[in-house]
Amino acid sequence: MRWLVSLLIVFVLAVGLAMAGRYDPGYVVLVYPPWRLEITFISFVLLVTALIVGGVILLRLAVLTLNLPSIVREQRARRAARRRDENFVGGLRAYTELRFQDAEQALGQWQGDETRTGIARVLAARAAQEMRAPAQRMQHVREAGEQGAALAAQLFEAEACLEVKDASGALAALQAAKAVAPQHTGLLRLELRARQLTGQWDEVERLLDQLARSNALEPAVAAQLRRATYAENLGRRSEDDRALLEYWKKVPAEYKADALVARAAARAFMVRGGHDTALDVIEAALDREWDEALAELYGEVRGSRPGRQIEQAEKWLHARPRDAHLLLTLAQLCSVEQLWGKAQSYLEASLGIAPSMEAHVRMAELKTHNGQPSEACQHYQKALALCREA
Repeated sequence: MRWLVSLLIVFVLAVGLAMAGRYDPGYVVLVYPPWRLEITFISFVLLVTALIVGGVILLRLAVLTLNLPSIVREQRARRAARRRDENFVGGLRAYTELRFQDAEQALGQWQGDETRTGIARVLAARAAQEMRAPAQRMQHVREAGEQGAALAAQLFEAEACLEVKDASGALAALQAAKAVAPQHTGLLRLELRARQLTGQWDEVERLLDQLARSNALEPAVAAQLRRATYAENLGRRSEDDRALLEYWKKVPAEYKADALVARAAARAFMVRGGHDTALDVIEAALDREWDEALAELYGEVRGSRPGRQIEQAEKWLHARPRDAHLLLTLAQLCSVEQLWGKAQSYLEASLGIAPSMEAHVRMAELKTHNGQPSEACQHYQKALALCREA
């Protein structure tokens, strides 16, 4: 379309000049002694125009000739950049298509601008990790750090260390990453996993608080992690009465009634001889939500008023008459109080609902105490059979 418009303009100008030349009586005289040239005015205009156009063309040709080396260099640079882009995209395609060997070779040798080179090395390190090539992975991580992708490189190194349960290596990588982005959410999540592996539960609790403030964890996941953290920290403080009591006071009320936390707290108090406190912890948790393991632990606590324990357990039994674990707990409590008849009846009821190795062992002990060795032997054999099946 543009060529057509240009052709029309040229045609109109040609017609205009032809008409002007036909009716224009003017002429131009050029004198250079002893020569004299006389031409029409229109011819003079056309000649001047031709000279100007020719001069412009010659000037452009001269400029083009002078700039030819730089133009060639630019074209070569563009072709090289296009090839680099194609190689980079090819490496990315290989990585996304899970062709990790091709991706590692392409991205591990790719050279270009610093930003993309760093990213390429990080992806090459990830590909090497998938290939189980730790030496190549470490080399790519080092090169990525040198090419301006230190954060991505160290985060990946931490992930790789955590994958093989190398918590110390992960923490070292995370420490280097903190220098770049101390509040990075992904970094905090990885540190949380590393602290769990090393058993640094006070640090785990601190990180959970930090992640909770930034809303970086799913509520259900955060709650599960907090349960485990409180339980572990209670167990670690079982050697110090004061530290245990102070930490227990800091545990939120909703977690004090959690079965996992309550079990850990009860066992910690039992270690320090605080059996009555352990009973209060277990009873509060069971009143809120029933847990079979916690009910079994209730029978192991030796409080100052064992009769009260039996009464409380019998109250629970009215609500759960077919709970084999609760019946076993009652049998254990009655045995402590030497209520042998009640203990035997509870054991028989427990075995009738859900036979277990522990119930058979306790029944065998009771039969031995009552002077019935043959029946005790039968229960030991049944317990052994259940153990083998398990």
